[in-house]
Amino acid sequence: MKKLLLWLFLAVSITAYAQIPSYYNDVNLSQSGTDLKDELATKVISTHTTYLSYTPGVWNALQQSDVNPNNSNEVILIYGHNDNDGNVKTDRTRGKYDNGGSVGDWNREHVFAKSLANPDLGTSGAGADAHNLRPCDFQQNSTRNNRKFGTGTGAAGFINSNGDWYPGDEWKGDVARMIMFMYIRYGNRCSPINVGTGSSVSIDNNMIDLFLQWNADDPVSTFEASRNDVIANIQGNRNPFIDNPAFATQIWGGPQAEDKFGNGGGDSGDGGGGNPGGSTDDLFFSEYIEGSSNNKALEIANFTGSTVNLSSYTIKKQTNGAGSWSSPYSLSGNLSNGNVYVIAHSSASSTIRNQADATTGTAIITFNGNDPVGLFKNNVLIDIIGDFNGGSSNFAQNVTLRRKASITSPNTSYTEAEWDEYATDTSSNLGSHSVNGGGSGSGTTAGSTTVLHEGFFESGLDGWVDGGGDCYRYSGSRSYEGNYSVRIRDNSGTASSMTLNNVNVAAYDEVEVEFYFYAYSMESGEDFWLRYYNGSSWQTVRAYRSGTDFQNNNFYSSKVTLSSANYNFTSNAKFRFQCDASANADEIYIDQVKITGIINASARMNSEPTKSSDITLLSVSPEEDELAVNEDFTIYPNPVVNQLEIKIFAAENASYKIHNLFGQVVKVGNLQNKTLNVSNLKAGMYILQVNDGDEILTKKFMKK
Repeated sequence: MKKLLLWLFLAVSITAYAQIPSYYNDVNLSQSGTDLKDELATKVISTHTTYLSYTPGVWNALQQSDVNPNNSNEVILIYGHNDNDGNVKTDRTRGKYDNGGSVGDWNREHVFAKSLANPDLGTSGAGADAHNLRPCDFQQNSTRNNRKFGTGTGAAGFINSNGDWYPGDEWKGDVARMIMFMYIRYGNRCSPINVGTGSSVSIDNNMIDLFLQWNADDPVSTFEASRNDVIANIQGNRNPFIDNPAFATQIWGGPQAEDKFGNGGGDSGDGGGGNPGGSTDDLFFSEYIEGSSNNKALEIANFTGSTVNLSSYTIKKQTNGAGSWSSPYSLSGNLSNGNVYVIAHSSASSTIRNQADATTGTAIITFNGNDPVGLFKNNVLIDIIGDFNGGSSNFAQNVTLRRKASITSPNTSYTEAEWDEYATDTSSNLGSHSVNGGGSGSGTTAGSTTVLHEGFFESGLDGWVDGGGDCYRYSGSRSYEGNYSVRIRDNSGTASSMTLNNVNVAAYDEVEVEFYFYAYSMESGEDFWLRYYNGSSWQTVRAYRSGTDFQNNNFYSSKVTLSSANYNFTSNAKFRFQCDASANADEIYIDQVKITGIINASARMNSEPTKSSDITLLSVSPEEDELAVNEDFTIYPNPVVNQLEIKIFAAENASYKIHNLFGQVVKVGNLQNKTLNVSNLKAGMYILQVNDGDEILTKKFMKK
């Protein structure tokens, strides 16, 4: 919403988000994709404490939340734009108490139309959620009826032969954020694809690019933000997408929306729509051959400036432009800078196969002109050929497509202008590619780098070995990236360590180890080590000492360089992080480890690891007491069939409630033996709330 009190907007916007609202203190905002979506859903469901009646509850709420800031006797009308054109239907304001069902009245507009939900929203529960209701002129409300939203410009009204409804330039962002709220609050009952016309994004078939675009195009106004505050005071929950529109970008990708919290989000999702999703330092598709018979091939180019380990990359296909992505086709090996990697059909012509680095007859290479193909890194879409969910129409049948030399970045939105088209079975340029300002050379150049290992720990230990009882893979807010890190504690030798085996560093002049860490309860002088195994013995490369190198409850990054002049580089090297503290409560959390080999780095050949400049303070964590409470609250198994076990440091008289995703309380009681029998619950997702007398803790679980 773009209008209303410009002077007030300027005054308030300076200070309104100096810090993230305390409402989100127990939400891990560093997540992305469906993880962040689930986290926010848990929050808005568990904090929805007051359920309004449709009459008089909703009337009363809207008379508070939608008051005209210029006249407290009026409300603002959604879809309205002009109070002075003599047409009451287009009015933007109306008397606060002029509500009802006659011409000249305002009534309650369900932005997510009741009948477009499945099942129908009705007029209680979800149908009386004030986050989805707005004052609207009686006639305008009737005209919109249950029409889907569609793209347009100008004032509200019909915009195409389908009868789609455009809410108006001033209101499209408000609408998008309300739809997003309803989706995370009520799940698939309120799927965005059922209330708007657009293309699904690849990470979530229920979300469409229309609402992501509107969210970015029309920023949050002071009125919209104030309305969110009022409803939060009435219902208990907030609309996160009003507080920070960039959450949508973090979850679903698409165009970058306003980032009020300053925690990024543009490269987190893998949405299928919107602006280019890659960067100049990543791989991209450079050629696509869809020829006669089995003459099919894909080419991937590397102009990142470094050799890239392909193990993080996969290719997926969407058959006939519908349904989900296929199972991934995994790439392997290393791709040096300036070179390409070709995957060809195993029955393609010899001309094509002679250029191939890999051949296969699997479905990934049997595209036929209407099958979008995506390049994924760590399961996040970074480049695409074809439109995801584009349907059965052909975008590239019986043609060769070659990326233009001016294109140096991947793009999660297929753009025809980025490609040159050639006749069927053209393969004369397969096996090489050039970009403006670059070349198509091969081989290793001076100062070249190769990523030997990356460990993010989101799906496992990523090759690291758990040393024993004082090391484990941890999920929680002490992880720097994503949800997971590895915790080491105490001083139990290898049991307090994590080890990466069989790293071939023999060919390199230097090896760089970069990682992120968080310390908890480490006493002054206690330390942890980065160690290196040279084929015959262990050496401590760097010791990190509490009180000198780091403080507790902060995130740090560290980058250490080993030189072949000082260490024996071998083909079976090992790396180890080891804690040397004094008790189980003294903990280090290791995350996002990257090991890089460097060739011809003579300028630094004889350098030793520095003792202070290699550590960077990244951020100060929230109060650790608060974090510790949440992390001492765990449930298992999840998903659960019958018995849900609860680990929590809480008073013996702690009480609990279980909500379904509609906000209904389905089970209550006192938490006595820390085991809940949930066998009678229907299959689905639930929210567990535990009240220990001091605060309410929440966890989401799945009942099988």
